[in-house]
Amino acid sequence: MRPVTPLAEQWDAILSEQPGDWSQIRLELRLADTERTERACVVLAPLNPWRRDDDYRIGILRFIAAARFGYGTHPGLVRTRLAQLDAESLGGSLALLSGVEAISPVATQGYV
Repeated sequence: MRPVTPLAEQWDAILSEQPGDWSQIRLELRLADTERTERACVVLAPLNPWRRDDDYRIGILRFIAAARFGYGTHPGLVRTRLAQLDAESLGGSLALLSGVEAISPVATQGYV
């Protein structure tokens, strides 16, 4: 049997491969035990996960992380929540779906 890499370490590996100006990344988590999907949803609630399909019990959850601003969870919180899944033996595989880099917020005029 192949050793399972902790989710927090998988996250670290994904982050290490991102360019220095990454802005947002979309990820997919495939749980090893689909029977524990509900618990994983509770632990990952701060990441605002969503299901890939209509049935949340399939064990596939997606979420977005943002580097500094914009829509997505702070990278430190992602690692903390994934480490919590590791502590509860809710392993699986984490995959990068897509990424956006070099995004800057647009300044607004503000008060006139």
